[in-house]
Amino acid sequence: MVHEVEDAKMHSPIRIAVIDACPLYRMGVVQAIARSNLLLLVAEGSTAADARCALREKDPHVLLLDMSALEGFNAKQEIDNSGSHCRFAVLTRRDDPVSVSKALAIGAAGYILKAITGPDLVRAIETIDAGKPYVTPELASRLLTEARGGPLVSKEDACKSSSLSYREQQMLDHVSRGLTNHEIAEKLGLKVSTIKHYMTRLFKKMKATNRLQAIQASRILPQAEQTNPLPNY
Repeated sequence: MVHEVEDAKMHSPIRIAVIDACPLYRMGVVQAIARSNLLLLVAEGSTAADARCALREKDPHVLLLDMSALEGFNAKQEIDNSGSHCRFAVLTRRDDPVSVSKALAIGAAGYILKAITGPDLVRAIETIDAGKPYVTPELASRLLTEARGGPLVSKEDACKSSSLSYREQQMLDHVSRGLTNHEIAEKLGLKVSTIKHYMTRLFKKMKATNRLQAIQASRILPQAEQTNPLPNY
C-alpha cells in the first residue's frame, strides 16, 4: 500500500499557476502546459491579487509571473507567508544579464524569456520544480562572461530595484533615455499627471531630488562594489 502511494506521488503532475497581464500570451502558456502530461494548470490570472488567490486556494508547485504582475507583489514573502513550498519564475521579454541577476536576488527560481518554445517551457518548469535554478543557456553564458568574477549588481542596488514597481522601473528606463514627462505619457498612453505621480514615487525610493540624481543612483551603485570578489545573487 505504501508503494502505491509513493508511485502515485512520483507520477503526480506538477501544479502550475500562470499570472500574466497579456491574455494572448497567457493563452499560449496555458496551451503549452495543457499539451504536457507532466504539468497541470491549477490557476491563471493577470494581477497580484490573482497570484495571492492562487497561492491561497490552489497550492501550485510553480508560479509563473509576468514582470508586470510583480508590481505590489513580493513573491518570495507572499509564498513564505502562505506556508507553501511553491517556487516562482519570472516571465519576461528582458534578456539582459543585469535583469536576470536582479530577479534571482529577489528570490526567483527561474528567468524565462517570452520567446521560449512550448517544449522548452515545459523543460524549464521541470527544472524549477526539481529545485534547480533555470536561466536560458545563452543568458547564463552572458552572466558568467559579463560578471567576470564580480557582481553585476550590488546588494543595495538589488534591494532598491526590487522595491521599484513595474511602472516606476518604466519611468527610470524612459528617464535614462532622456524622455520628458509628456513624451513618456504619450508613449505609455497615460496622463501627464499620472507620470508625475510615478516620478515622485521613483525619486523618493531612489533618494533623488531630480532626474539626474535618479539616473546616477541607478548607474553608480553597482560600480561602487566592483571590488567585491563574490557574486551577490
